Amino acid sequence: MSVLDIPLRKVLQLFYAPPPLRRSILKEDIRLDRKKQAGGTRSQGGDFHVPFWSDVKKHISGDDDLARLTDGRMRSNKNYRRLYPMLRDGVLELLSEKLRWSNEPVEIIHQGVHGNMRIEDLNGTVRVKDAINARVRGEYTRVVYAYFSEEPALSEEGGRLGLWVMQQALTKLDPNDMRIIDPLRRTFFSPQTTPLSGDEETVFRERYKSLIGEWERLKHE
Repeated sequence: MSVLDIPLRKVLQLFYAPPPLRRSILKEDIRLDRKKQAGGTRSQGGDFHVPFWSDVKKHISGDDDLARLTDGRMRSNKNYRRLYPMLRDGVLELLSEKLRWSNEPVEIIHQGVHGNMRIEDLNGTVRVKDAINARVRGEYTRVVYAYFSEEPALSEEGGRLGLWVMQQALTKLDPNDMRIIDPLRRTFFSPQTTPLSGDEETVFRERYKSLIGEWERLKHE
């Protein structure tokens, strides 16, 4: 992962991570990039959260039960046993208490919604990948993107920046339908609960430029 081509959830984590954690993540990504350039593979074994998010989609659409699916994942892979139960409980609480979807008929319109926000002068691309686009009760739609990082929690400012990026990247969808969930903290952000203040572009650019500078310094160490 180069910070010049980065998933939204990852850039939000790096924006707000404590400096030692941020440096550790950046140095590991630089190491993997150099390994790939030398002819090796960059893979760390796939995205840890992809199977879980796939199960969430099945649960939302009524095709299966998230609790049952999570139990199966944990039996098949011991690496899932610590975090998957916490993610499961967080998502189920969000669906029932915050999003109020638990007893509603929900149709997944698209299994995964993807889009990019390009920042030309910084030569950067921020990717919004695999957001859920769902229709609830046949009346309204929601576009839900998940922030999975264990550390740090997604702050109010981070939620606003994330919503702003979603609106820039997913231009064919209604910006008022955008949602970001943080399952581990059982919180969510929307334009209604966390209104944009108008300075999101400025704040994002400043933080992103600083992150690129740190990444470039670490590459030359």
